[in-house]
Amino acid sequence: MSSSLRQPAATEFTPIEQILCEMNQAGGFQVSLLTSTDGLPIATVPTAHDSDFMAAMVALIQMACNDAQGQLGMANVDEVTIRDCDHRRLVCRYVVVGSDKLILSAMVPASCAYRRVTNQAIRRIRRMLS
Repeated sequence: MSSSLRQPAATEFTPIEQILCEMNQAGGFQVSLLTSTDGLPIATVPTAHDSDFMAAMVALIQMACNDAQGQLGMANVDEVTIRDCDHRRLVCRYVVVGSDKLILSAMVPASCAYRRVTNQAIRRIRRMLS
């Protein structure tokens, strides 16, 4: 692994980064990010990844969800997935903690399932932030 993508030792992670790291390992994800619904990054793993760009993408997805709900009368959106022609996915899942809403995002390789692993991470994040 190149030094720019080196994962810090577990003791160097914040508790939320530790959850994201374990989620990435369990799911085979390339990168994960927790943001506010405004697109402000809270945590990114690996930390060397460009979290600002990914957070901006998540903010655009959030705006599209808001438009879909408002214009199409859809119920609350709980997940948005963008898939490229190589079948990699950017998965964005909502994490509701009390009255706050966060977005958990992951870059998921084509051959990887994500739902169970992200469900576990969402439960852990909720417990930590409650």
